[in-house]
Order: sequence, then structure tokens, then C-alpha cells
Amino acid sequence: MRKYRQVKWKNLPKSLGLTFLFGSGAVLAYEILCLNRRFSSLLSDSALEKERQKGDCYITISQPTVEAEINGVISKFTDVEQLMETLMKGPASLGLDTNPWHLLRILKSELPSHAKEHPKALKTLATTNYNAGLSQQIAQACDFKLSVKLARTKNVNLNLFLRPPAYLLLPSEAIEDALNNILKKIPVTHQQTCATYFFRIAQQITSKHKDDEYYLRWDPDTAGIIHPRNIIQIVELYLQALLQLSTTLECSHLMVQNGLLLILWRIANMFDKEVVLTTLCANIVANISLFPQFHHQIFQSGWLGLLAEFLGSQYASLNLAAGKALVNMDQNHRKYGVYDRSIYLLHPLYEDTEDTRKFDTRQGTMKWDMDVVFVHGLLGGVGWTWRQSDLLGKNADYTDCWPRDWLPADIPNLRILGIDYVTSLSHWKSRCPDDARRSTITWRADQVLLSLKLAGVGRRPVVWIGHSMGGILLKQLLVNASKSSDCELQNLVKNTKALLMLSVPHDGSSVATLNLPARFLLLPSVEVEELRKGSSVLGNLNLEFKNLLSHYPIAVVSVVETKPTMVQPWGIEVKFVEPNSADLLSSGEVHFIPVDHYEICKPLNRKSFIYQRLIKLIVGVREGSPPKSLVQTN
Repeated sequence: MRKYRQVKWKNLPKSLGLTFLFGSGAVLAYEILCLNRRFSSLLSDSALEKERQKGDCYITISQPTVEAEINGVISKFTDVEQLMETLMKGPASLGLDTNPWHLLRILKSELPSHAKEHPKALKTLATTNYNAGLSQQIAQACDFKLSVKLARTKNVNLNLFLRPPAYLLLPSEAIEDALNNILKKIPVTHQQTCATYFFRIAQQITSKHKDDEYYLRWDPDTAGIIHPRNIIQIVELYLQALLQLSTTLECSHLMVQNGLLLILWRIANMFDKEVVLTTLCANIVANISLFPQFHHQIFQSGWLGLLAEFLGSQYASLNLAAGKALVNMDQNHRKYGVYDRSIYLLHPLYEDTEDTRKFDTRQGTMKWDMDVVFVHGLLGGVGWTWRQSDLLGKNADYTDCWPRDWLPADIPNLRILGIDYVTSLSHWKSRCPDDARRSTITWRADQVLLSLKLAGVGRRPVVWIGHSMGGILLKQLLVNASKSSDCELQNLVKNTKALLMLSVPHDGSSVATLNLPARFLLLPSVEVEELRKGSSVLGNLNLEFKNLLSHYPIAVVSVVETKPTMVQPWGIEVKFVEPNSADLLSSGEVHFIPVDHYEICKPLNRKSFIYQRLIKLIVGVREGSPPKSLVQTN
């Protein structure tokens, strides 16, 4: 009889359990692997990188949170009569006068009763010293429009602005490589000659040092050891190239799309002591701010806090660049003009000044009754030509931009502008090969007219101040505008009421007149060629401008230098403008004063003759005083 083995049923559950456990683990691992492959195919690395660059990850504090804060204050009052009596005394009795949530509620409200309180609420919110944690909560609650207004408030608490998210600032590549890659992504059709010039030199210097095994890494400690000057030089050249390109919409779009704003933020923070680099960064942002479609990207990249900081800078070039960028992003101010690369707003830079509060909502324009425009001369700049004279030293009241600081204090309701352009003495010192084409006085005048039109100059009376070559440029742009068929440019001439000419060489300068061997060696620039004594360009311009003066009632005041100028480092004295050349117009007043060519545009103080004569000229235009006939004083 066959015997069968007895099955041990008691071990079967354990065997089945182990089989199920291992089988489930294998199936789960397989499913995880499949899901990982599926998601990897759906989300590419490039897509994740683009999402990473957006920086749109700020937390929004909702309106109910603000309401809850205010209700929490009111809930402390149990007696209704006590509450009503307290409310009648105003927000200060409730402790709401500095409560940020109450101030935010007022600033975000469009009710007429709240609109009157906006200036006071804005100043209080901006200047109250809240702790860092609360300040960041307030920053989260501020939208783009309100943040711009805060940035344009004097002495603003800088903690009220958000920095870029930390993970976006992690350096994935060296700064010079990042700038190089952005420039490579801009199509050749958009490349300007100057931008290509700076780009090529930067690449050559970078390549040279890498061949010498000096790898330029974006690390503060390394930069301090391995040729920091070379790094600064390379970054400056790349920024110069980007500055040239950022004036067009297409190039600005490509720059923003490829993360330039965050790179500029890193440069401005890492090189915060290098004014040249920070000013270049601010000017690039100012150029991009011309295009409203990029305003929120500027906001999200943390630039409003930097611009607010730069607006308080002691350096005029940095201060004015930041002011331009912020004003271009202020929606109220864009209604009457924006400022491109050639124009800087000198006043009003701040939101909380009296002039900026006088906004006519029916007309959509500011109630300024005059524009005052300054035009610098050869080798000048809006950031340094108009500084106060330091012949008597620099005291606590010294200013590096007297039109910005003095005029608004003495004459209210002015908009003050400065025209800026690049010049050189020789083609050897030219900034780029394209300077020869762009340096003619006629070409410059046409470009400046486009900038003035964008800024809305010509809609109200205009007083012009021109120093040296700036006076020549001023005459040319008025002549060009008078010939234009554009009604806005015609209005610019019609609304020109007065000119203050500071040592303007109407007939040219003997200093610019060189003999043939000297011209061959020095290769004088186009602007120097046009300023030489007896220049046909200046001769024709004088005839056209005198004809213009015969058709328009424009007051002309000429101030002429009588002292020679000491030229350093050679230690020789030169007479840049002869008296007979400076009063060649034979129109208006002529004053001869004992100063040299550099100091004639730099008053010693507010009692200086030049400054007081400008005050008198502006007041005379405002009061409708007629232009005077030819008067000479010594």
C-alpha cells in the first residue's frame, strides 16, 4: 500500500505571506521606476530651469489678514460709546497712525476720502522703523505699484523690499561666463557696432587669462586673490555691451528671458563698492524699464530694493540712474513722459515731494509750469559736470549736482532734466569704432530730439542751460526742431523761452584748431573737428540760429570766461573759448566773469553770480518778462 507524505498545513500561511511581501515589493519598485521614467519624459531639464528662473514665488498676504489685524485693535474696546469717542479723535487714538496694515488699507483704497491721506500714509509706512520680521511681512503685502512708490520715498526703510528667492541666487556659473552666454544668445542682426566692440575685447581678456591658468570664478575670496582688477575690467566691458543693446525691445526681451536681471542683482551686491559697475547695472535696468512689459520681472528680481538704496547714494551718476529707472516704472509719471538713455530726471526724484503731489487727474499731467534742461559739453557728463565748485573745499552742504539740490529749494514747480551723451577728444580714445558716424552735431541733435519727445519736453515753457559744446548742440537741436514737420517738435521751439549760454564757442575754439602734423598724430575726433576755429559747420549753424531768433521771442543770456584754464597734468594754461567767440550771437545779455572754462558751470555757492542770474532768468520767464536787448557787463 502506497504511503503519502503528510502535508504540514500549518507552514502554508507563512510561505504565502513571504511570497506576497516579496512580490508586492517587486511590483512597487517596478511601478516607481515606470513613473519616474514617465515624469522624466514629461519634464525636461530645460523646462525645470526656466521655471527656476521665474522667481515668481512670493507669498501673498490676503486682505482678510489685514482686516483681522485692524479688527483686533478695535476689539479691545468693549464700550460702544468709548469706541465712537475714540474713533472721532482719529486713527492716532487707536494706535493706527503707524499701524502698517491700516496704512496699507489706505494706500490700496481708491476712495476719495482715502486718496487725500495717501501722501501721509505713504511717508509714514516708508519711514517707520518696523522690525525686520514685520517689514518683510509688509513687503509681502505690497504689490508692484505700491513698492515703486515706497522706493521713491526719501529715507525709506530698505527692509520693506523683498530680495530674490535664495535658491535663484545660487551661482551655477561664473559671472563673466553668464554675461558671455547671454550676449551670445542675442542674434547678430541686433548687434550694434559698439556692443560687438566691447564684447570682443571682454572675450579676448577672459581668454588670455584662462590660457595663463587664471580661471575667473565668481567667489569673493578668490576674486580678492586672483587679479580682482581684471575681473572688474571684464565685467565692465560685458556690461558696456549689454548697455548698448538694452535700448531696444527685442534685445531687452532676450536679456530678461535669459535671467540677466538676477545676474545684475548679483553683480551690484558683490561689487557694491565699485561705483562704475553698480551704475552700469542701474543704467541697464533703467533702459529695460522703458518697456512696461518687463516691470514685474524687475520687481520679482528684487531690483526695487536696490534702486531705493541707490537713490540715496552720494554719487550723482548712481543716484540719477536709479531715479530714472524708478520714475519709468511709476504708472502716474509714464502718462506724461519716460526717460531713455539720453535723458536723466534731476527733479523730482522722490514721490513725497510737493511737486509730485500736484497731479491733475482730469488732465493726466503734473502741474509743473516749466521744464529746465541742462546740456553738458565736451568730455562732460550729467553726473559730474554740474557739481558745485570745490575751490573753497567741501563742507557739509557741498553738492555734486547743484541743479538737483538747489533749484527746487529756490523755485518750486519745476521739472529739471539733464541731457547726457558721450564725447572724446581723439579717435585714439574713442569708445568704439561707430563713434565717428554718431558724433556729428546734426546726428546727436536728431537723437536728443527723439529723447526729448519721449520725455514730453515742449508741452510747457522750457529754459535751456548749455555749457561749451552743449550750447552748440542746443542750437542745432532747436534748428532741427524748427524744420521738422512733427507738431510736438514744433511746440518744443515755440515753448522755448530762454537760453543760458556758458562759454559757448559759437565761432569755434582755437584749442581745437590743429596743424596738419598734429592732426595726423592725434587723430582728433569728429566733435573736435567741428569745434575748430572757422568751422563751416558752426558758421552755417550760426546763420540758421540767428534766423530762428528773429522768428521766436527767446531770451538769451551769455556768460563768458575771462581766465585761462590750467590743464593737468602738463601744468599749462589754455584759453578754451575766446570772448569774441562766446558773444557772437549779438543777442540778449553778455556777462564777462573771472572764472575758467571748467568752473563757469560750477558755482561756488547759491550766492554765485551764475546761479543767481539763472534764478532771475527762470523767474522772469514765469512772470512773462520780455527778452532784453543786447546788454554787456564786465
